[in-house]
Amino acid sequence: MDNYELDSNSEQVAALIVTYNPDVELLKKNIKATSANVGDNYLIVDNGSKNLIEILNAVGKEHVLNLNSNKGIAAAQNAGFRRLQTQSYDWVLLLDQDSVIPLDLVSRMEAMPQFSLSDTGIIAAAFDNHSYVNQGIIEKKNVIASGGLIKVNAWSESGGMDDDLFIDFVDFDFDARVLAAGYKIYQNTDIVMQHEIGDTIYAPIRGHLLHLGAYHGYFSDHSPMRIYYFYKNFIIVHRRYPDYFDERKGLFRLSVSRLREIFLYRRPRGKKFLAAFKGIKDGIRYNPKKDTRFQGMMRKVNEKN
Repeated sequence: MDNYELDSNSEQVAALIVTYNPDVELLKKNIKATSANVGDNYLIVDNGSKNLIEILNAVGKEHVLNLNSNKGIAAAQNAGFRRLQTQSYDWVLLLDQDSVIPLDLVSRMEAMPQFSLSDTGIIAAAFDNHSYVNQGIIEKKNVIASGGLIKVNAWSESGGMDDDLFIDFVDFDFDARVLAAGYKIYQNTDIVMQHEIGDTIYAPIRGHLLHLGAYHGYFSDHSPMRIYYFYKNFIIVHRRYPDYFDERKGLFRLSVSRLREIFLYRRPRGKKFLAAFKGIKDGIRYNPKKDTRFQGMMRKVNEKN
C-alpha cells in the first residue's frame, strides 16, 4: 500500500471513494463534486484496477491508496477508514466511483441538528431513483453506503465493515451493527444525488409480466459473481440479525423475486441462475455462531454498550 498524508487542518470531514476499473471521465466528475464539498481531503482506495495509471494521472498519486488486487468493497472501505482515522477526521463521506453528489451535500448535512448529536452514526442522502425524496429528515434502519456520512467512532465501535462479505449487503450488515452499538441512522431525503446501480436493462413489459417492480421499467443486471454474493450475503445478513429484518416479507419473497428477475438479464443466464443457487446454498449453510470474525465484531459492539 502507498503511504501518504492528507491535508491536516480543521476540517472534520474527508471523503472516501472505492474504485475498481472505473470510467475515468465519470470519476473526474465525481472528484470535482467531491472537492467542492471537502476540498482536497479525499482518498481513493483502488481495488486493483487495470486502468490504475489513468486514475493516478486524473487525481494525483497523493490521493490514491493502491490495494494492488481486488480485496472487495468491505476491505477497501476499512483500509480507507483506518488511514483517515490516523488523520483525526471525525466523519467520512463514503462514495462509489460512479456517484455524483450535490456541491453542497456536506454543508447541508453539517447544518442538520442530528449532525451534532453524539448518538448519530450515519447521515445519508437520497437518490434520484427513490420514491421517497423530499420528505425531510427520517430515521432509518438501513441505508446504502454511497452518499453516507459516517462517524468514525461509529465505524470503530461497530467493528467496521465485514471483509468476508466482500461486496453485497456490506452496508446493511454494517448498519445493523451501528444500531446495535447504540447509534442512530438518519436520511435527509431533501438531499438528492445521482447513483448508478449496475448495468441497467429497460424491460417494462417483461418486468410487468413477471410481476417485478422497478423504477420505470429499469432493472440492474449483474455478473454471476455479483449474483452469487447477493444471494449468499442476503441470507447471511438475515441470519445474523433476525430481529433486524421482517422475515415475513424478507428472505423468501426477495429471493424468489430476484430469481425471476434473472429471466430479464443478459446472457449467460444459465451461469447467473447457477450462481444464484450456489449463493443460496452457501447462505443456508452459514451459521453466525460459528463465524469467529462476526462474533468478534459483536463482542466489540457489546463492549461499547
